[in-house]
Amino acid sequence: MSFTRIHHITLVTGDLDYARHVLCDGFGLAVDEHRTPLPDGRRADGATVLEVPIGEMYYEVVRPDDAQSEAARFLTATNGRGGIRSIAIASDDLESDLARLAQHGVRVRARPEDGGAELDPATSLGLEIQVIADDHYYVHPAYRGNGAATGMAHIGIAARSAREVRRLWGDAFGLAEDVNSSRSLARDEEPPPETQARGQAIDPVFLLEFPLGGSVIEISVPTSADSGTARLVAQRAPLGAVYHHSCPYTPDVYRFMEQAEAAGLQPIGELPPRGERPFVVGWLHPRSSLGMLVEVWNRPPGPGHHQPHTHPA
Repeated sequence: MSFTRIHHITLVTGDLDYARHVLCDGFGLAVDEHRTPLPDGRRADGATVLEVPIGEMYYEVVRPDDAQSEAARFLTATNGRGGIRSIAIASDDLESDLARLAQHGVRVRARPEDGGAELDPATSLGLEIQVIADDHYYVHPAYRGNGAATGMAHIGIAARSAREVRRLWGDAFGLAEDVNSSRSLARDEEPPPETQARGQAIDPVFLLEFPLGGSVIEISVPTSADSGTARLVAQRAPLGAVYHHSCPYTPDVYRFMEQAEAAGLQPIGELPPRGERPFVVGWLHPRSSLGMLVEVWNRPPGPGHHQPHTHPA
């Protein structure tokens, strides 16, 4: 039994036309019209849904059509900005994996009629996570977009504690931490204040990475109290964690960012001159990208990122 991959990321928006513009014109992706035919999409749970594939997963874009749905409440709570509401993780043995989660204190909140399980955020650091049986989703080549983005490098989460993160993703989900990428501390350590460890990003955080299928769960733990990440955790992660960003993988960051800017998306900072560095990172402001901070890079995945991780004995 194992969790095999991130199945999809759910975004909530009040404007599906703009969402399609961002993801298709800006990111170079395409709506899977076989599963969510245009122009009307698919109706589900009081909402209209579009699926936009990216590599082995997809962005599930949800527009609430009533005021009572979970999506509607999320949109209201974010003052209409929307953003990442949840992720769905695929399992090749759903009931056994749910039993494992329960053994580690992660409870099920609901079992939707279409299968799977919604985890109780009170037991998953406040994160909305759905676990579903792997349906071996495969997108038709017609819906793979123009090649500017070919997969999801990682899903970014901000959290208050490395220990809590390891208990959830390592112990409960059974994922193996990539210590080479995390530059990880010892099992029971927390990153010291103002650390200058190699795992530190530009914003003073310590990074922990848990590969899952062809992507990665990347967690940023703030190492100072006054950074943007620290403020986000303080304001929006009362139970320990909050979704921070998504990071599409692209063979050419310059092409991706040029296309995104041409579509009206707002970059954060500037890219280095072309050819100066082998690995390049770009950022897009959430106000122009569906309330979702976007990182984009060309770092190839590590050697374990395309293999499912089995649970330790």
